[in-house]
Amino acid sequence: MATTRYVHAGRGVRSGRFDTERKPARTVADALRAAAPGDTVVILDNAVYREPELVLDRPVTLISEHLRGRPAADPADPRFDARALPALDGGGRHRVLRIGPAAPSGRRGFGPVTVTGLRITGGHSVHTPRDPALGAGGGIAVVDADDVLVERCVITGNRTETASFPAWPEADRRALRDAVLTLLGDVLPAGAVASVNRMIATVNTMLSWVRGAAPLPTIDRAALLAEAARTFDALVPPGVRAMWLAGQSFGGGVATVWASPTLRHCLIRGNTAEGRGGGLAVVGYGWPTLEGCWIDRNASGRRGRLDGGGIGCEVSLPGRLTRDLSELDLIRFLADRALAARTAVLSPGTIVTLTPSELYHFLRWLLNPFEPNPVLAKTPRILAELVTGRVQEAVQLAFYAIAASALRLDRWSAWQEQEILDARRRAVTLRDCRVTGNSAADDGGGLYASVLSRVRLDGTEVGGNRTGSMGGGVRLTMGSAGTFERCLIRNNVSRGLEAAPPSGQRRRAKPGGGGISARNADLTLTGTRVTGNTTADRPGGGIVHYTDTEGNMGGVPDMWTAILREVFGVTKVTVRTDAASEISGNRCGYDEHGAALAKPLFAKGGGVFLLQATFPDAPRVDVTLASVRRAVHGNTALTRRYTSAVQPGTVIPTANETCVQDLLNHREWTEANDAPLLKGGADLRFAP
Repeated sequence: MATTRYVHAGRGVRSGRFDTERKPARTVADALRAAAPGDTVVILDNAVYREPELVLDRPVTLISEHLRGRPAADPADPRFDARALPALDGGGRHRVLRIGPAAPSGRRGFGPVTVTGLRITGGHSVHTPRDPALGAGGGIAVVDADDVLVERCVITGNRTETASFPAWPEADRRALRDAVLTLLGDVLPAGAVASVNRMIATVNTMLSWVRGAAPLPTIDRAALLAEAARTFDALVPPGVRAMWLAGQSFGGGVATVWASPTLRHCLIRGNTAEGRGGGLAVVGYGWPTLEGCWIDRNASGRRGRLDGGGIGCEVSLPGRLTRDLSELDLIRFLADRALAARTAVLSPGTIVTLTPSELYHFLRWLLNPFEPNPVLAKTPRILAELVTGRVQEAVQLAFYAIAASALRLDRWSAWQEQEILDARRRAVTLRDCRVTGNSAADDGGGLYASVLSRVRLDGTEVGGNRTGSMGGGVRLTMGSAGTFERCLIRNNVSRGLEAAPPSGQRRRAKPGGGGISARNADLTLTGTRVTGNTTADRPGGGIVHYTDTEGNMGGVPDMWTAILREVFGVTKVTVRTDAASEISGNRCGYDEHGAALAKPLFAKGGGVFLLQATFPDAPRVDVTLASVRRAVHGNTALTRRYTSAVQPGTVIPTANETCVQDLLNHREWTEANDAPLLKGGADLRFAP
């Protein structure tokens, strides 16, 4: 039979069963040690308990007397006085509470565990390989457990600390270097140099009729390969540092690590993380549910992955590799398969063909990117880049081809197929929550979701959050998906902070997204209002959505894109807003204080900005904005009367409401010229 045990800091005793209020335990740890599976531990007072890290590794309920007598009290209500609750205080020395079985194998069947009506404060978790949560969850870490309820708690003033980043082993770097250089050598074998130079002579004759076109020099294979080696070493120099990848030190307040607990009516405020999710983080294959929670004024730390000031989600990790994963583990995965991957890209003895016409039109494309690029297949494109002296581009494309091939050949040696299937159909859920006043130095001031992390928000406000870069309110990327139903996304700011370009180079456009920023992700708005959001000299005051490369990993060009395509299977993404949604009163071209910037260059799409980029393996986007004229209105974009860099010869008078840029087909539409995109005169539809 289950027993109720009691704790009181002032009149507790040191030993006993603690099963009467007259003889309670003096510490929570003592009561938990006495508790059997199914027992309840009641903290009778509102004292501050400074104890070692508490571990709930069996079914138990931990509750305060205050909440036991007032079960409807709501710490997420601004009128609630948290001082009525007892506090578990880590004193800045260790995590406060860890919940879960002794080993991952115990996840199935573990629980139930309930934690109710406590203050969790002063926690400090540090990433070490010995910690089951790997430094995640400064206040609470739920690890390998699903039947867990944390309700009506105040989680504040906790933090995480990351470990230093490891360096690439030189043997692995050399293995990838050799694979890339060998592939380049196979694309341009010594026996083919003479025929390639004859092709160059033919093309130079054709170029003589093109104004401004300089003749191509004949190639020196040895010099090209030597330059490629130097280029690789510049991209990935010896000793380059690698980032942690598996959620280490995520979740300043709470972290769910391969776990799906429920958090109900909790206040998560004023926590920081040297990783994603200043307030709460989701790490690994778990999909927690938050109901009636307030995630407020949390922040990213000073180092680590500085995304997701309020919430950070990173679900689809390589489940067959170590949990203490870094970029090095995936680099080593590639290095071990480099030979097979290179052979898969180009079989030994295969001759890469590139015709004079293809090379001529490739050069025309380099002179005028508005013309179509005729060479898209990987190995002919590598050869074209080499022949035209674009060695860095050739090295990057060879790197990407090897990475994509390695994953295509052996992806299920790193990821588990069933886990990926689960990630495609399940979602982290927020119902009737508030995500407010959080800040991130990088992306996703309120919420950040990456690596095939699906999030579903219902009746939730995301407001007053700030980010240094993209997605003042929300950032979605890497095959993730965001579904917003009856939500309010308001008054968030993407500050657009970035270093000045090197001397003599022009500043390039980068996405903003004052309210929502999404890259290679599905986005659905139903009955949702996006209003009052701001970004600086970047596009997308309310929403920015774009499809492009996912970028480098540890110096490996476009490695994330290879994972997106070959592991997650993402080749198409959708954007849907219904007629009941409203995108209004958003601005781009303003600083975080609301002052207009002088002569902004990229402040386009005050309401919505959509971009289809040209990276060959980037997903294709399918967009429907229902009743766009009525739903998207009253927005402001300060870049006006500009000559389109996408569609030659076109001057765009305004892009206040919408801006759609199709780099594949060199077209740009705004509210001034988007009639071809309007179906039935109402819905804006775009699919390149």
